[in-house]
Amino acid sequence: MPKTKNKLITKNSTQRIGIGGYMRRNFFAGIIVLMPFLLTFLFVRWLVLFIDSRMAPLVPRRFSQLALDTIGIDPVREIPGVGIIIFFLATMVIGIFARGIIGAWMLRHFERILQHTPLLPKIYSTIKQIFATLLHHEKKTAFQKAVLVQYPRKGSWTIGFLTSENTEEISKHTKQPSMRAVFVPTTPNPTSGFIIFFPKKETIDLNMKVEDAVKIVLSFGIVQPTELASAKQSATKKRANKKSTKER
Repeated sequence: MPKTKNKLITKNSTQRIGIGGYMRRNFFAGIIVLMPFLLTFLFVRWLVLFIDSRMAPLVPRRFSQLALDTIGIDPVREIPGVGIIIFFLATMVIGIFARGIIGAWMLRHFERILQHTPLLPKIYSTIKQIFATLLHHEKKTAFQKAVLVQYPRKGSWTIGFLTSENTEEISKHTKQPSMRAVFVPTTPNPTSGFIIFFPKKETIDLNMKVEDAVKIVLSFGIVQPTELASAKQSATKKRANKKSTKER
């Protein structure tokens, strides 16, 4: 009897929605599943082709001719992804050289030359500082923690990312004992936003990870920490179940 009632309820709800509504809901569900994979694939494809097209002219023709004579193809120009491998290896070699004594000396000499060139010093130093902050694993990360701040007016709260607490100059001029530099991102593009200095007492530290806060910004606030936590717990349970199944 309960099964019959469930069937009747499902049938009636489907009739109320209508064929158009049913198709629309399934279409949007398919879009939600398909678009992340499609956009990721298109981005990776564009990145591979972009780097390959930039690396191919840098490879000497004699190496390409040698490859043609040996294996019958030019891997740099005909096999996608070879340019990325060359770029990765070349970057590693440059990094090893720059960390050495001779490389460090040459880098300092080059930077001194840039300091006497109009306009270039500020551009170079800014770009270098950004990449050093984002990519240098030996130093603290760019975003230290996620915080809540009142922005753009009192009473309305938004998620920000703490970037620095060492703001003695700002504290001196604002006559506040402790000021925090907070990056307030825009939605859904968190790479743009505003750097705003708040008194420490006007910021609230969040327990969530920076990655989870970024997901909230990217999803327009749809994805919440409880959903992220439950998704992580379910994934952990699935991995545990797989391990126990294999052990059996």
